[in-house]
Amino acid sequence: MVGRRTFLYTHNFSPNRLLLSIYILTLSLFLDIVSLRAHLEDDLSCPICGHILSQPVVLNCRHRFCKACLKDSWETQGSEDSHYCPLCWRRASMDQIVVSSVLEKSCESFKQDRSKNDPEACKEHGEKLTLFCLEDLEPICGICGKAAAHTGHRLYPIGEVPQTITSHVLLTSSFPATSVTCRIFFSQDPVILDPNTAASCFILSEDLTVVQNSTQIFKLPDNPERFDISAEMLAAESYTSGRHSWDVEVKDNTYWVVGVASESINRKGKHVLTPAEGFWTIRFRNGEHKACTAPWEPLNMTKKPEVIRIVLDMDRGKVTFYNPGERTPLYTFKDIITPRAFPYFCSACKAHPLKILPTRILLSTDN
Repeated sequence: MVGRRTFLYTHNFSPNRLLLSIYILTLSLFLDIVSLRAHLEDDLSCPICGHILSQPVVLNCRHRFCKACLKDSWETQGSEDSHYCPLCWRRASMDQIVVSSVLEKSCESFKQDRSKNDPEACKEHGEKLTLFCLEDLEPICGICGKAAAHTGHRLYPIGEVPQTITSHVLLTSSFPATSVTCRIFFSQDPVILDPNTAASCFILSEDLTVVQNSTQIFKLPDNPERFDISAEMLAAESYTSGRHSWDVEVKDNTYWVVGVASESINRKGKHVLTPAEGFWTIRFRNGEHKACTAPWEPLNMTKKPEVIRIVLDMDRGKVTFYNPGERTPLYTFKDIITPRAFPYFCSACKAHPLKILPTRILLSTDN
């Protein structure tokens, strides 16, 4: 200990200098990790499709490809007797198409790590988010784009979304502020509640975006627009054409219904929430999430959502419900036949409200 004290004193030891040294060392290590990660991604990527290797095959020349990509490449070469590496053109044979289990495990591990820690990666596949789906209003990866959930959807490479798509505002993707973004034009108007339609048990926020079921009944005018029995209400604006989207925070609410309703619905007395009656909705009650069909159908979900995204396409006559954190729709109603549709809300929970989330506008950082 005596020697150590003498050493520190002799060298003019400074705590600030030590902290600076630790900071520099930490930053250096971080940059090294980032660099290594980039090199690892290059090593594990298929040079043909650009994705992380799927069923990786290693040729004698040491070049690596996805098994399916290599087979497709060899089919285009046309020769049945001999094949060549798509990169260096060294001769290879069908006998070399053997999946490397060790490399496959490395690829899966890399994708799992990236899906958890990289905000620019697909949470399901671990691939980079390279496409933007105009149907679901979200960035997706190339594998998602080939999945059945996006069949027939309009997909554009991020950064190349055409400006001919109609819109009033830039719509936010789920990218963080530091990630790759695109410019997307889409019609989305803010949704607010219509107090003239609200049942007499509701309390509304001043900005008309939050509805809370009260323990008391208020004396309100019995105007034609108002629901008189059930705890229901509509939005202030209706839609006759185009595509529209809004998010509703449901969180701890134990009894809610959201969706769209026809202008012609019966607002007096009891009614059944089915498409035949002019309602296209989903609900949560008694711990169960279901589509309000006849009979009710369970929703396609893996976890309880805190927010429900409603995407209404009046031109195609359908409304789709999403958990914004998931890729697969919760439910889709098709063949919606109504000249005018309103966002619809119902809440019988007296402990927790429903909240229409504000439209976020970001889509702004460059590549």
